[in-house]
Amino acid sequence: MFSRIARPTLCIANRSLTTSSQNNAKVAVLGASGGIGQPLSLLLKNSPLVGELSLFDIAHTPGVAADLSHIETRAHVTGYMGPDQLNAALKGCDVVVIPAGVPRKPGMTRDDLFNTNATIVATLADAVARNCPEAMICIIANPVNSTIPITSEVMKKYGVYNPNRVFGVTTLDIVRANAFVAEQMCLWLPLVCNNTHFSK
Repeated sequence: MFSRIARPTLCIANRSLTTSSQNNAKVAVLGASGGIGQPLSLLLKNSPLVGELSLFDIAHTPGVAADLSHIETRAHVTGYMGPDQLNAALKGCDVVVIPAGVPRKPGMTRDDLFNTNATIVATLADAVARNCPEAMICIIANPVNSTIPITSEVMKKYGVYNPNRVFGVTTLDIVRANAFVAEQMCLWLPLVCNNTHFSK
């Protein structure tokens, strides 16, 4: 009942946000079905700056897109799945976020991680260069210090490289490191640490 009352107000507010292209960005998430891609897509769906959200992965993307489309925000969500739909997912994008790739597993060296994720990122960067060369590219796939140069070299190959539009996203690693250090030093919430330490 209350959602019906609030909806007109929400629509009026959203209309005022579309007056600028900056408030109507088309954002693609490549790797949207993964452990990072799904919560990231949820955050983007809730952003007032995003007008269109394009989700791509090799599996399960239509389901993720359907779930997110039920959230009552202005961003229109479309899911794309498989290599054949990659080009369509990237058409006209202003921002491309790449959380695709495999996480580092126990016993896996950084070389192993690089060998797997480098190919994935190179393939995705190639598609970005061909379909939306002026988009801002945010790389999350690890190891970031290696996947950024790969992306840059692919963009150079197509003659569309702009160093101001290729970013490495390290926030996730920083948050994880901060949480680990805080827990080890017992600076986290009392529930996480030994309660006797806080009762003194």
